Amino acid sequence: MSEDLAIRRAIAAELLGEAPDENGFAPCPGRHLHTGANGRRDFRVLLEGAPTFFCLHASCAVIVDEFNAKLRSMIGKAEAHGSSGPARPPVLGNVPPLPVAPKRVKRPRYDPAKLASFAARVPFPITEAWLASRSPVAIPAAQGIETAVHVLASLYAPGERVLLFVKEFSQGDFLWESAGGSFRLGETPGAAAVPSPLPMGGPLGVWFLAQPVTGRWAANPNNRADDGSPKMGRRHGAVVTAWRFMVLESDEAPPELWLRALVQLPLPIVAVYTSGGRSIHALCRVNASCKEEWDAMRDELVPILCPLGADAAAMTAVRLTRLPGTLRHGSRGKDGKVTAYPSPRLQRLLWLNPRATTVPILDLRS
Repeated sequence: MSEDLAIRRAIAAELLGEAPDENGFAPCPGRHLHTGANGRRDFRVLLEGAPTFFCLHASCAVIVDEFNAKLRSMIGKAEAHGSSGPARPPVLGNVPPLPVAPKRVKRPRYDPAKLASFAARVPFPITEAWLASRSPVAIPAAQGIETAVHVLASLYAPGERVLLFVKEFSQGDFLWESAGGSFRLGETPGAAAVPSPLPMGGPLGVWFLAQPVTGRWAANPNNRADDGSPKMGRRHGAVVTAWRFMVLESDEAPPELWLRALVQLPLPIVAVYTSGGRSIHALCRVNASCKEEWDAMRDELVPILCPLGADAAAMTAVRLTRLPGTLRHGSRGKDGKVTAYPSPRLQRLLWLNPRATTVPILDLRS
């Protein structure tokens, strides 16, 4: 069955009463049921593959589901008759054909020569001390769990929740809530959370999920059991409450060159910190309205940042990153075994600027 995007777009416009814009955004047919403020990008029409109406609000789910059923039924009938020639729904005269999305280009490889050339624009070393001395928020010389809490409190609004991990493949080991305290989480749905201080360190360090979440278990449609049913989880897109941040990190670029690159980027970098190992992480604020917009922003940055050493695999919307101010006690080798360090290593905070703009760090006044 072939896809005719012009026909699909016409059917969507007929159902909604107006054509979606070039990015697929349109007013939600159930917006009168929304319990929160309506946004221009709350409702989106996805016409490639399985046609879907999607809304960020949950209160309109019944109406959106009804519209989805009508959309798929009408498109299915139109495309089933498309090859044999019977009448198909006319394209509305005022609805332009939906442009075909270009194929995503392959992510470019790290280019050491390009990084060296870009880094050379900074005529002096960018050291950890230099960054700390220019940080808009003071960086303490002695760092610990107080630093970690200060970072979280600076980046998340009251009431927002953040998952923390001492086991990187868990569904979250601790939950921190801005102005609400911290909790140790149970490993299975239904297990009660227990008030607890945040972890000071972990065998391989401490991570946090960059996007704020509900903190509750929910079905993950992208992770299914053998019987096809979605598995429950706490660290997937369905529990994200804001698509705010993007993690930039590099395991390939020399740290001194990577830092010279970071300070030149016209991106709102809110925090820079070490991994307790070789790499240095930067947290960039993107404030996307939904995951699709987050992905589009990422796709625009990949061709620019990956040749400079940014790890494309780390540029995912639901991403763990190192929690500054906590300790890393060891590393995992290629054989999967964990080797303890002679002494714990600090995941050190180097830069903190919650109000970061697109002015490069290098151009900010000290």
